[in-house]
Amino acid sequence: MKENKNTTCTPCEEKFERNIDKIVKEGEAPTAKERRQKEEEVKSAFAEDGNAKK
Repeated sequence: MKENKNTTCTPCEEKFERNIDKIVKEGEAPTAKERRQKEEEVKSAFAEDGNAKK
């Protein structure tokens, strides 16, 4: 029997999505909007600091 490694089961995907939604609602994870805002803040902070160590 050949297995296709590029597919996932629908029940697993649904459970994953429910868990992510639960974590976000509980405040343990940032929303997509909050994450984008934080990423922009970090990028701008490093862009302003021309003397940052590499």
